[in-house]
Amino acid sequence: MEQARIVVIGGGMSGVCCLYQLARMGETDTLLVEREELTAGSSWHAAGHVTAFSGSWGNMRAQAYARGFYEELARTVDDPFSFHIDGCLYPAHSAERMDHLNYVAGIARAQGLDMTIVSPAEMEALHPFLEAGDSVGGLFDAAEGVIDPAQVVHAVAAGARRLGARVMRHNPVEAIERDGDDWVVRGATGSVRCEIVINAAGFRGAEVGAMMGQDLPIANLAHQYVVTDAVPEVAALDGRFPIVRDPDGEFYARRERDGLLLGSYGHDANIVWRDGVPADFGQELFPDDLAQLEAIYEDAVTMMPLIAEAGIQRCVNGPIPYAPDAQPLAGPAPGLRNAYHACAVQIGFCQGPAVGKAIAELITGGETEWDNWAWDPRRFGAWATADFAAARVAELYENQYAPPWPHRVWQSARPVSRSPLHDTMAERGAVFAQMGGWERALWFRTGDVPDDGHPSFRHEGWMPAVAQECLAVRDRVGVMDHSGFTRYHVSGEGAAAWLDGLICGRLPAVGRVGLRYLLTPGGMIETEATVTRWSENDFVLLGPTLAATRDFDIFQRLLPTTGSVSLADESGSRATLMVMGPRSRALLSCLTSDDLSREAAPWMSARHITLAGVAVEALRVSFVGELGWELHVAPGDAAVLLNALRAEGAAFGLGDFGSYALNAMRIEKGYHGWQAEFGVEYTPFDAGIDRFIAFDKPAFRGRDAVLAARDKPADWSFVMLDVAPGDSDPHANSPILADGKPVGFVTSGSHGYRTGKCIALGFVEAAAGKRDRFDVLVLGDERSATRLERSVYDPDNRRPKA
Repeated sequence: MEQARIVVIGGGMSGVCCLYQLARMGETDTLLVEREELTAGSSWHAAGHVTAFSGSWGNMRAQAYARGFYEELARTVDDPFSFHIDGCLYPAHSAERMDHLNYVAGIARAQGLDMTIVSPAEMEALHPFLEAGDSVGGLFDAAEGVIDPAQVVHAVAAGARRLGARVMRHNPVEAIERDGDDWVVRGATGSVRCEIVINAAGFRGAEVGAMMGQDLPIANLAHQYVVTDAVPEVAALDGRFPIVRDPDGEFYARRERDGLLLGSYGHDANIVWRDGVPADFGQELFPDDLAQLEAIYEDAVTMMPLIAEAGIQRCVNGPIPYAPDAQPLAGPAPGLRNAYHACAVQIGFCQGPAVGKAIAELITGGETEWDNWAWDPRRFGAWATADFAAARVAELYENQYAPPWPHRVWQSARPVSRSPLHDTMAERGAVFAQMGGWERALWFRTGDVPDDGHPSFRHEGWMPAVAQECLAVRDRVGVMDHSGFTRYHVSGEGAAAWLDGLICGRLPAVGRVGLRYLLTPGGMIETEATVTRWSENDFVLLGPTLAATRDFDIFQRLLPTTGSVSLADESGSRATLMVMGPRSRALLSCLTSDDLSREAAPWMSARHITLAGVAVEALRVSFVGELGWELHVAPGDAAVLLNALRAEGAAFGLGDFGSYALNAMRIEKGYHGWQAEFGVEYTPFDAGIDRFIAFDKPAFRGRDAVLAARDKPADWSFVMLDVAPGDSDPHANSPILADGKPVGFVTSGSHGYRTGKCIALGFVEAAAGKRDRFDVLVLGDERSATRLERSVYDPDNRRPKA
């Protein structure tokens, strides 16, 4: 039996990048196992585009990294591959699409990338065969390129081999087993014992995941492009020309030798292999499907008339793996030691190098340089089934080129999980979205609020309704169904000592509740939890709905191997009502004999009380900056409590509010949002939450790194900005400028319905941290912004403590 410290399963782009990046970081006792030849999965038939274009800050950075990776590879590995930088034009045929392109150009500007807005005439000047037609403008990405897929996979593998890594071909993996602390990867022609296993199996990722005992939400679908015969005008051209990627026409086209390559997303998704990948499928293709080409042909010919002269030489119709959000599954396998996934990489030649980088960093150092949450496999729970993945992936594919609307709501594969109050909220006009599998009310329709449901980068029709919700909370009292909280129960002898050694702050006293942070060993912010202490060794940790699987996995990995500390995942075991506003105490007092006075129930206290005959965990906390309570009850009691609240609440002006209102109010308060204003890229000093650190505690996770960082200048400065109003709020990722130069970016932005202000939260480089004036680039427009030293709403924090 072979031995290796690390085994990578899969010889496509993601697998060889994991192998190579590990070797570059010193992990050379590695073996890649491939069932056929390298590139045999999706890699060999890929179109080979390398682009940074994305509506996501993290994805754009990761994809821009790929270009530098290939350039360095060409310099350092003596294994040539073809890589052309052609540039790419993105035409826009509407004002909405121009908003999209301006948004992407803003992200690029903040990251120092060369993406510029161009006019129709400039597009025609840049491309010898493009006719702008009804285009209103476009974006030019000067750095987009085309790489030869097979050549570069072999070059990356060669680079890994030269550093000492090994590759085993023609060995299909048939089983993966645990043997003590080791993994045994059993193959048809040979088995390997290893310490660490990485699933980089591409469209077989779910199959390999199942061998590891995990159900991965991956769906495979067929994507086709065609290569034309030689076109005389192309053959006669000395040199290359920009790729054309028309998101409104849903096609892309570029030079391929002396002809053209034309691909399409303007057709229904074709999900394949619902019952599993055939055992003998490797370097095969699906039958040609010219109907896909017909769907976009007219638009393509309008933009590039040359296409009409080209005959089809061949069709390439092959499988591509997708996760339910079209992002990679790259990170720790939840619940398993020394196991990682690096699969479902839909655009492997754009993201594969960064996937390998992240996996290598996790294995060699325990944490990543860049926040990996968007790719972390633990963002999905058991609710993300194979059927869910297939339905959602179909919707994503059919909207591949749709703008990344800030408030886009995906409709497929719903509902999965509903709170016991879902139906009564729906009857009151709730508009729902899916969050971590749960249906969550975003806002409530009212009779006088027109909303056509069309998302936009500009202000949308639901805003007047959200304004009414915020004002109800400010002036009277509001109720929100926030069921679906992540909930962990920590108990047993030694529970307090264990938690105290993890969190960077002090444990709350018995009967108290507090926001606490867990740091990485390197002193970065890993996660947060609202910690309630019911007795000396009895705690409940509440966290974001989306973090349920990830955070439980983090805490579970940190549990002591001996002793009686118990960690139980109770997520979903309680329904939660938020009752917020200046009349909340008066309303709740009508339903209980328990004393809810400021003295008996002070700010940040936790009590077991009875409301309307229902047993309630009542937490005196507020994420909206008002007097209020979180009420946690058994699911079967939720409707009883809500009905009682509504019956008594009529006299107090009780209103409903949803997630849009909640988010707007927390931004007015400058409260940090999970995976927005903190994450593993930031120290507590960067994020401005160092007040939560107990520096004199003798030990906690990340303490040495935090103490070392305390005496050094922070890299970033967290800022709250009062932005000049416009017809669009500052969107996450929008650049923050100083004297016309990018110095930071927005993490959250919203109209403040209680204050009438336009508020943005974000980070600026430490050198700009003391400035009072900035500009925020919003959809191409520079809007002036003033730094706020304190929150714009109730800066003395008197209202929640009332």
